[in-house]
Amino acid sequence: MNQSERKRAAILDAAIGEFLENGFQGSSMDAISARAEVSKRTVYNHFKNKEALFQAIVQQLFALSAEQQDYRYYPDRPLAEQLQAIAKRKIQLFDDEHMRRLVRVIFAECIHSPNRITDAMAQYQQKEQGLDHWIGEAIKDGRFKEVDPGYASEQFMGLIKSCSFWPQLLMDKAPLSETEAQQVVDDSVAMFLNYYGCEKSDA
Repeated sequence: MNQSERKRAAILDAAIGEFLENGFQGSSMDAISARAEVSKRTVYNHFKNKEALFQAIVQQLFALSAEQQDYRYYPDRPLAEQLQAIAKRKIQLFDDEHMRRLVRVIFAECIHSPNRITDAMAQYQQKEQGLDHWIGEAIKDGRFKEVDPGYASEQFMGLIKSCSFWPQLLMDKAPLSETEAQQVVDDSVAMFLNYYGCEKSDA
């Protein structure tokens, strides 16, 4: 990372901190530059305004999420094994404090200025379809019940997030231990396959 990239990263991190503490509307480019320990001119060289900073934060969240979306379906492997791998990757992502900070910034704007993130969230939903595709392939292969893949995907992610994401994000609970995380994975996969799986050996 060169000097310019380091400064850009410092500005983004400072913006995240300001938005978390003071909200988007309560933050200023002056405060962000002071927190980043760079000149105001340097901030404007990288980002033309606060809106550009906010959208860059959204893109950071997209990038983190995109790393988790390559869920290849394997017709010759047990469904439980594949779903366990997917769930573990998700829990690892949720365990990232930087990721949770990004989400908190964006969620705050969901409440105060929903129009600001309408397009961004639509993009996010389009990008977060890796599990939808995996479920679709399992249905085609006759190993899953006929169901809307997007609906089933939301259910599975809901099982994972209810223990490994929402409590940590909203109630500041400690991340799951390795044993707790494994239990969430095992129980979520078992419940999901018990309802949707067509092969008893996969449950």
